Amino acid sequence: MSKEQQALAPAEMLDELPMRPRQWLIVVLCLGILALDGYDVLSISFATPGMTAEWGLSKAALGVILPLELLGIAFGSIGLGPLADNDGRRRITLASLVVVTVGMLVAGLAPNVFILGAARVLTGVGVGGMLATATVTASGFCNAKNRAMAVVLVAGGYSLGIYLGATFLSPLLQAFDWRITFYLGAAMSALFFPLVYFFVPETVSFLSERRPEGALQEVQRIFRTLGHEEPASLGEKRAVHTEVISPLSLFKPGIAFVSTILILAYFGNIATYYYFVKWLPALTTEIGYTESQSAEILGMISLGGVVGSIGVSLASRAMSIKPLMIVVLLLSGLGVASFPLFTGSFAEMSVVGFGTGLCIFGAISGFFGLWAISFPPRLLGAGSGLVLGIGRGGAVLGPFIPGLLFTAGYSFQTVAIIMSLGSLIAGVIVIFLPRWSEVKEDLVAA
Repeated sequence: MSKEQQALAPAEMLDELPMRPRQWLIVVLCLGILALDGYDVLSISFATPGMTAEWGLSKAALGVILPLELLGIAFGSIGLGPLADNDGRRRITLASLVVVTVGMLVAGLAPNVFILGAARVLTGVGVGGMLATATVTASGFCNAKNRAMAVVLVAGGYSLGIYLGATFLSPLLQAFDWRITFYLGAAMSALFFPLVYFFVPETVSFLSERRPEGALQEVQRIFRTLGHEEPASLGEKRAVHTEVISPLSLFKPGIAFVSTILILAYFGNIATYYYFVKWLPALTTEIGYTESQSAEILGMISLGGVVGSIGVSLASRAMSIKPLMIVVLLLSGLGVASFPLFTGSFAEMSVVGFGTGLCIFGAISGFFGLWAISFPPRLLGAGSGLVLGIGRGGAVLGPFIPGLLFTAGYSFQTVAIIMSLGSLIAGVIVIFLPRWSEVKEDLVAA
């Protein structure tokens, strides 16, 4: 390590140092944590037929149960994000894994729909906490060169969780009843607790800025574990870092504009996404395809999502994440809007579904990279948590609005165009998003 690097604060040193295998391991574990979110979304869908048969649930009852975890995710993201910035990302991640494990286990043991509903909300709270901390943690252990790529790759764990969940659950449900979906979720989240406990330390940026007792010794231990020469000090501490972080911190002068753009853009894109994946199986079945074919199309969309998440991650190394996101958001909207034009052929529908999934999942992953360059490190947990929490409101509206439109007599093509506007508008407003470095001086001065 050069003398110039030794003079930097620890977090700035990590920005310049090459990444070691232990840092990449942390990135992989954070990716796995995000995969639990994708599995959680998928699990309730796979459990629905068995739940309906066992408890005689109506469509109205299912309409209440299916989005309950989204309500919990909103509470968890908004509430636990600021706690992560104040009390530590590692602590909140571990607590969230415990909550998810308990929630999944209770859902599997639930004797009735009311207990199941409460368990789904509880699981969502834990997932929301993991969403608010996983990418922040990955970002904190990456150097500047690899940060955007790693964060987007971690966010791609969501689509990977959906794809792997579908792959493993299909044969399991032939041997067991619907409760296996939740037992498997509980086992996976329980498995991640010791992995995170032993291999994912607190972020260096948090220790350097909050400075709990023994912070320097802990930072030095982390550097030794990572394989880097340890820093001699924590660097200069700024008074601005002593404030208690809350959601209101994101709407102070200098950062409010960034927060507003990211909330609106993520909300719009997630609404388009949930329309596409929730309604597509029913719509394709309605126009004459079998349930098996509809499931294949959804599988192609998920596979496209895995490719898209990886592709956006790799592309972010060659170009800035902002223009990349503008492109994939606009292509997502165009794919959703044009999809009904290709439903006459299963092969064409598969290709368009794969391409649209590639873009729309890639965009969802890319938002995590946008947050990493748009929010200052001390607000990253609160910022990503708030955007995720409010954005998941789009997840509820995404399936809800098309129901009203179809009931009013609008065609598949018309509804597709209307619902594509979420991604299209998101792509336009991201054009006006400034980087954190462009507003840094205003915020510090405020």
